[in-house]
Amino acid sequence: MPKLSSPTLRACFALLAFAVSAVGEVPPIRPGRPWNDVKGNLINAHGFCVLEHGGRFYWFGSRKIPGRNESEKNEAGVACYSSTDLANWTDEGLVLDKSAPGMHPEVAQAGILDRPKAVFNPRNGKFVLYFKLYPPEASGNTSGTSVAYTGVADSPKATGPFEYRGKFLGGGGPQGSGDFAIYQEESGIHHICVRKPDKVLVTARMTEDGLRPASPYVPMDGVTLHTEAPVLIRREGRYHLIGSGSTGWKPNPARSFSAERIEGPYVSTGNPCRGTNPENGLGPELAFGGQSTHAFSYKTAAGETRWVAMFDIWKPSDPVNSGYIWLPLNFDQGKPVIEWQDAWTPEVGAK
Repeated sequence: MPKLSSPTLRACFALLAFAVSAVGEVPPIRPGRPWNDVKGNLINAHGFCVLEHGGRFYWFGSRKIPGRNESEKNEAGVACYSSTDLANWTDEGLVLDKSAPGMHPEVAQAGILDRPKAVFNPRNGKFVLYFKLYPPEASGNTSGTSVAYTGVADSPKATGPFEYRGKFLGGGGPQGSGDFAIYQEESGIHHICVRKPDKVLVTARMTEDGLRPASPYVPMDGVTLHTEAPVLIRREGRYHLIGSGSTGWKPNPARSFSAERIEGPYVSTGNPCRGTNPENGLGPELAFGGQSTHAFSYKTAAGETRWVAMFDIWKPSDPVNSGYIWLPLNFDQGKPVIEWQDAWTPEVGAK
């Protein structure tokens, strides 16, 4: 074997060090662009949420079936991905699989099973999964959608499998509810939903196990009628609600509200979006082409709290390739601001 000179050795070690460093780097998040998991496959988890637990983040979303559009039964179930840095995601598979042996017919034959939201319930040590559930006869938006349920499942592990625990009519009316959010705080779990058919945004506290509403639904006073895709967070003692208008699959301007109590009264804090999505040329007037789905916070290495706002880009003719928008959520004089960035890197602290 030929001898290597010292300069050559130094160059080799430098190249090796660079390669090791590059492997450990967190890639940037590129909003509106196709997003692959760690194996190079397109992430397929829509109408989603992100939950942090035990040093990991879990992304729950509806897994769309290739070749089916939104007017068909196009969900295979609820998928889960996991990550430690919010950028590199590992596919954990279907945690609620419609085709699993013995699955309840309400799930196995559901026409729509989407917008899943998950929390960890410290009262019983279980993860609770909620999802919009339409009766088995429903087929997209063609039939059977006048009555909408909220389905519930739970599991001792974030990666499932989740056991179906039944359904309930959200909103306090006989037709149930449409879009919803799940908000968790020290006092318990709250279900926030768009009541059918009047599209008033209402809220109720859930039972201790998180499986059913425990209190009557009350309107969230001050929230504009027909506000859909609700997202609720609490920051510095105030509740902040982000939502959309009601235009089906088509995007519309985002809207936001703020209140001291979860039921309100809320005051409008305007459209939080700023800038333009270069992928489609859309800005605040159409929420970058997306619709709100979730927001959450994480801690940096310095212990600072950072917020992230999340949107779905719906493609009803090709749901598998519907996109995702993740952007930093900041506040200016108490009002939420979501500024477009072509790329940004989360600064997640060590777990």
